[in-house]
Amino acid sequence: MHQCLAGHAHKVDSLRQDSFSMPTTMMTSNSTGTPFHLVHDYDMRTLFGFQSAHYLEIACFTLLVYDLLTTFGEEVEYFWSGPWSISRILFFLNRYLPFIAMIPTSAALFGADIPAQVWCTHLIRAAFELSIIVICVNQGILFLRVWYMYSHSAIARAVACFSYTGCALSSLIMMGFSLPFLKSPTESLQLQRTISTIPGCSAPPPSMIWMVFVPSTIIHTILFGFTIARVAKISHDLRVDQLMRRLLRDGGLVFFVSMVSATFSVVGARLTTDPVINGPATWSNSQLAINAVAVSRLMLSIRSLAAKLKISQNWLFNPSELSRVRWRAVSGDYGRSIVVEMDSHEPVV
Repeated sequence: MHQCLAGHAHKVDSLRQDSFSMPTTMMTSNSTGTPFHLVHDYDMRTLFGFQSAHYLEIACFTLLVYDLLTTFGEEVEYFWSGPWSISRILFFLNRYLPFIAMIPTSAALFGADIPAQVWCTHLIRAAFELSIIVICVNQGILFLRVWYMYSHSAIARAVACFSYTGCALSSLIMMGFSLPFLKSPTESLQLQRTISTIPGCSAPPPSMIWMVFVPSTIIHTILFGFTIARVAKISHDLRVDQLMRRLLRDGGLVFFVSMVSATFSVVGARLTTDPVINGPATWSNSQLAINAVAVSRLMLSIRSLAAKLKISQNWLFNPSELSRVRWRAVSGDYGRSIVVEMDSHEPVV
């Protein structure tokens, strides 16, 4: 009896050891002829991470739609009329280009019965290319904000311009180097469609893709440093200081949100051995959607404040111009408001 148990335990141990030395997926059959699959734990975690990327992509798309619906009235009021400018063009690109960038991503993640593995590779590469372009547009808006802040300093503008150009080109160059590794092999698709019902394309995590997101963290830090340096300059005007503190608050919030999303993309894409984190960070548009919403809200806030002060939005970043505007902050039933004194005898709120 003991010998039988020992022999059975030995067979179980040998089978367990063989299962770890088997290929990723093994198909066999039992006595009834019903097929079953032996799958490694890593492959199951990969599928779980891929499914999490589906959920995060849906959440990102919902966030973009929610932001569009809740601020569409302000967009019509502040951006649908008036002369065309760089800031107006960048706003519309930042507002609607993310929806275009999500088309290949959604097709790759949710497309059923994609005809060939080549199509999956093309969709994945197009999704990454469009995402990087949108992120560069997003950073360009923040750079333009710093450009207006330093209208008095050609050196500061040159440094900011050089930093933005260098980081944008670095992202695009690294994206070009990473494209050959962005592919969907036939084995990965067969594994996904054999042991799960998850739609779309699958691909192994590329080892170099995390480097594409590093320049975005660098440029966000540089641009926010320029913002702090500008606001820290003493203007000797309490009213101007109040507005500059508001600009710092709004810019700080955008910086915090952008840094969190960029850090998640960098760290998650770097953890290629942990597909549960790597999948959502790499194959979803979380950084794209979060940054687009944060920056569009920032631009709408700037336009709203400029409209209340009856001045150009470029003046908001120039303390010497702000000091010429006759306005004051008042408290009411709906919080603090800005009252602008016009040439008439009655103030306009």
